[in-house]
Amino acid sequence: MTIWTPDLSAHEGPLYLRLAQAIAQAIAAGQLPPGSRLPTQRALADRLGVTVGTITRAYAEAERRGLLVAQVGNGTWVREHGEAKPADWPVREELEGRIELWQNLPVPIDRAAMLAPLLHQVADEGDLNRLLGYDQEAGRPHQRQAFIDWLAGLGIPASHDRFLFCNGAQHGIMLTLLGLGCVGEPIACEGLTYPGLLGAARQLNCQVIAVAMDEEGMLPEALDAACRQRRPRLVYLTPTLQNPTTGMMGEARRRDILAVCERHGVWVVEDDVNGLLPAGRPAPMVTLAPERVIHLGSLAKIACGGLRVGFLLCPPSLRMALAQAMRLSSWMVSPLLLEVAARLLGQGLTPLLEEQRRILHRRAELLLHLLPDARWQHGAMHAWLPLPPPWRSQEFAAAADAAGVGVTSGELFAAGQFAAPQGVRLSLSQPSSDALLAEGLTRLRDLLAGAPPIHPLL
Repeated sequence: MTIWTPDLSAHEGPLYLRLAQAIAQAIAAGQLPPGSRLPTQRALADRLGVTVGTITRAYAEAERRGLLVAQVGNGTWVREHGEAKPADWPVREELEGRIELWQNLPVPIDRAAMLAPLLHQVADEGDLNRLLGYDQEAGRPHQRQAFIDWLAGLGIPASHDRFLFCNGAQHGIMLTLLGLGCVGEPIACEGLTYPGLLGAARQLNCQVIAVAMDEEGMLPEALDAACRQRRPRLVYLTPTLQNPTTGMMGEARRRDILAVCERHGVWVVEDDVNGLLPAGRPAPMVTLAPERVIHLGSLAKIACGGLRVGFLLCPPSLRMALAQAMRLSSWMVSPLLLEVAARLLGQGLTPLLEEQRRILHRRAELLLHLLPDARWQHGAMHAWLPLPPPWRSQEFAAAADAAGVGVTSGELFAAGQFAAPQGVRLSLSQPSSDALLAEGLTRLRDLLAGAPPIHPLL
């Protein structure tokens, strides 16, 4: 078979961009139809007389544009019509006959009843006109103090010179990448990691370094080797209820990771959005090394995602750069939403947390009864389901989708060229009822009892 060979002379700019443009043109012209596999990076590099790195950057740029899909261990393909783009992460609403277990949404609790009185208070007691205007990126002093006091009660020291609001933790990731000057630079993360981090890195053309991991998370010796060889600007971690494996990094491992980063002068980004869900956990990394760690938190998982109120704790030396990134990206977090969030903290979140833990524990019992090989940690919204041979992740996700159950394939979490294990993530929090969750898990159990579908050779 003749290898597809583009004519790069027809395009302008750096070689990798010329190749990305050639890919786009070939797809539009029908020369590379949907579902077709592109040449390996080595084969195309040899054919064009360029470096493999040039092909890697071109394929990554075409993937960022939504033209290609990279399948670890299976090559790079032209995206099929209707297939989700890498940056797509739509919220799927429940439809009749379908059960969604693919996204970690907050557990189904009547949040309107909880927030309605607070909204009335803000309207009746506060200066509503001021809350509807522009404000500083730092929010009001009393709003910051409400969060600082709340964090102190959780054993997390904070102060005004370390605290910054953001529009949710996802926004906090982008602020951190921008504020620390990571555009086009290498960053490190666990081999399996939060897709929102990968999407942000792709958008900013960051070079993602996938670091080996075990059941606790990132391996310190692997991080040390990556720091010596690639010199990443920062390391991104979800040490508590790791996404997607649910792993819990012990305190000794956290200290070892911090020691490696201190030795190499690397910043640590601790994504702690799930940190309050378990009843007990090791000390957050920011409490162990406050001058090395940027700590990301949010009310999304523990209260409600619609508030879009998150926060960063950072070393004072970084706060100005992060505040500048905030001003340039969205200027501020809505003063009105900050006021509601501050009052929500004032009335206490403990009852809400305890109710969520009860729901998740009850649902985990259903999970482990129907799928005993699944991995779950106390408090986790999600579980990791290893797949028995010969099932493969994408194959199982497609079969589950055909059975009316949405799950998340392990490949979606694979960073760089990390070879994702065959498994899928299951959200226990997304279904609106225990009965729907049980039905979805039963369909998956029945699917595993059979064999994968056989696809005829083309």
